[in-house]
Amino acid sequence: MISDKPLILVVDDEPDIRELIKDILEDENYAVVIAANGQEAQEAFSQHEPHLVLLDIWMPDIDGISLLKAFKQQNKDATIVMMSGHGTIETAVEATRLGACDFIEKPLSTAKLLRGVEMALEQQSKQADAQKEAPQTPVGKSHQISLLREQVERVAHHEMPILLVGETGSGKHCFAHYLHSLGSYADGKFIELNSDSFPLDSLKITSLATNNCLYIDDLALLSDEAQALLLHLLETQKLSQCQLICATQHSLQKTIDNGDFLESLFYKLNSITLVIPPLRDHIEDVPELVHHFVDIQTTREELPYRRFTVAAQNRLRNHDWSANVLELKNVIQRLLVLGNGDDIDVADVELALSSEAEAASSGDEAINFDLPLREAREQFERVYLLRKLQETGGNVGRAAKLAGMERTHLYRKLRSLDIDAKQI
Repeated sequence: MISDKPLILVVDDEPDIRELIKDILEDENYAVVIAANGQEAQEAFSQHEPHLVLLDIWMPDIDGISLLKAFKQQNKDATIVMMSGHGTIETAVEATRLGACDFIEKPLSTAKLLRGVEMALEQQSKQADAQKEAPQTPVGKSHQISLLREQVERVAHHEMPILLVGETGSGKHCFAHYLHSLGSYADGKFIELNSDSFPLDSLKITSLATNNCLYIDDLALLSDEAQALLLHLLETQKLSQCQLICATQHSLQKTIDNGDFLESLFYKLNSITLVIPPLRDHIEDVPELVHHFVDIQTTREELPYRRFTVAAQNRLRNHDWSANVLELKNVIQRLLVLGNGDDIDVADVELALSSEAEAASSGDEAINFDLPLREAREQFERVYLLRKLQETGGNVGRAAKLAGMERTHLYRKLRSLDIDAKQI
């Protein structure tokens, strides 16, 4: 497909619904192909290889479950969301067990439809990133990381929930994937949820979790409703057929004391707790982490190989990594994208570290903290992406690499924020 827009195949036998969904999605800059029956759907699926399929349960010539199986047989990684009326919810839940990533109830609302599409595409992107990275054994030879790896190997097969505690960027996500790769559901998917994407629907959660690994990030930020639902699912053992991993960078005890987190939920999740150390506590792992991130960026992201001199590595060891391993990874990526020559020396590192500090400082100054969260987030994204484009001279591909985003996702985000890269 030539277009940078995500392509969505809409399969529904009702013309009014097909056209309505098509209009809504095209207004949101998606490319859309429609099909009125199973035969048209199969032809469109083969011809266009869509990023996402919105599939109605009932077709005049074939039922949605059979069509789902056919699509999955043709492409096991196809992302499919089922659309169902109230009378077919059980069928939709069964469809998720057969490979559909979600289901949307009819009658459809614009908000419900767009949220379902965004979550499906976001999950697809995360799955693609996970497949590129996993299984990845956490890097480091320090005593802390070696001990943590041993603990992970001991508890990965346990049926109890596992709680990961650590600062921002310390590696919770990496250790979650490592737990998944060693656990009883290693053959299943790695389903990632957070406070924004956590569905307040027990059927959706259980269908997503069954035979998979369910990873809940930013646990302390879950809404009261999400906490209550998660507690209910644990108490009724409806999450017994999955590996449950939760992560938090916040002190749960503090949130409990403030009345923002359920103490009973904390006790349900606190059976096995693994503490991920900040980078400053295993700074001797920096050289190995540098080699690891260089290998990843040069092989998977096709960035030019550049060698870090011993002096450059020593400078990195002596830096205060407030955002931990994630900050180190971003600095290395910036040096590979923007650096010149075969070697990266101390001067290059100093320039990258000062640019990182300047970006963080200017970003803070540009954000109005009196705004609602959604608007403040958009303001930050605008400042952040403008900075990345300035660093790369308006090169969207290089900016996407610096931001750790898919190029098509970045194009969409730039359009939504009304940023013209050509004007940078």
